[in-house]
Amino acid sequence: MSARLASSFLRPVQSAGCNLVLASSTYSHLSQPYTRLATIRNHVCSRPLLSPRVTSFSSPGSVLAAQQRCSRSHHITHASSSAMAGTGDGLADAAKLADQDDNLTLSDEAIPWLERIEVSSARSRKVRGGNYVQIATVSPEGLPCCRTVVFRGWVPSPDGLKAMKMITDLRSEKVAHVAASPACEMVWWFSKSSEQYRIQGDLQLVGADCADAELLSQRKQQWGNLSDSAREQFFWQSPGVPFSGASKTPEGGRDEEGSILPVPETFLLMLLWPKQVKYLRLTDNFSQIDHLDAANYAWNYSRVNP
Repeated sequence: MSARLASSFLRPVQSAGCNLVLASSTYSHLSQPYTRLATIRNHVCSRPLLSPRVTSFSSPGSVLAAQQRCSRSHHITHASSSAMAGTGDGLADAAKLADQDDNLTLSDEAIPWLERIEVSSARSRKVRGGNYVQIATVSPEGLPCCRTVVFRGWVPSPDGLKAMKMITDLRSEKVAHVAASPACEMVWWFSKSSEQYRIQGDLQLVGADCADAELLSQRKQQWGNLSDSAREQFFWQSPGVPFSGASKTPEGGRDEEGSILPVPETFLLMLLWPKQVKYLRLTDNFSQIDHLDAANYAWNYSRVNP
């Protein structure tokens, strides 16, 4: 596939059971808005053909089990951050934030990243912005593009697979990026425990034309779960074009009776199907890599040097 979108043409992106067709116009990246989408058909991008067979860890009992596995080692002590003094004040300061919580425990053993991240997220549920993540995509011109989005939970599939759920606007530049390449990396930083997860994988966009009834149901449910202010954004004018004044939008994405409006075509679920996860804990420099064994549909994981 060409790394650059030609002017005003249709490009089919082959996928497992669906095509994504992109019609676009390319503008100078110096003086004009970024590439805009004119038409998106069947905007469900390719779901990775090789994804890990994992068990959902969404229940409280499973989180507790993961916490017990993570607590087989030692408690965090202030010595862990002082030992990092030579690594730079920034890292040492980050480690001290986690040291303030005496209830946190660390594990020196490698455990599956899905178990570990459930514990990390459970510890950060009360942290404002604890579910904010950064995702990076690649533009059709081959440039990296990073932004902050909200992690909104997990989407399991009937065969036991699991994706990380976010949302986006059909008119956003991310959609053009995914059309060119679904490759993505997410960074999730947990300030309470000074843990970082770098999650590589492929993005799948779920829109109104999706043929998967379960994913359509997930999309509709997520639309209803949004706050009024978040729902309203999908009725705004197209992003990235010159500002022409505030437009009138349905307040809160609701009708005159206060009922939530039907899901607009601009609203997409954005699913990340992980392939590799790099984990780093700054309190003691523990590092681990999990990667997908494509032949066996399973995760392999091991401790590595930070």
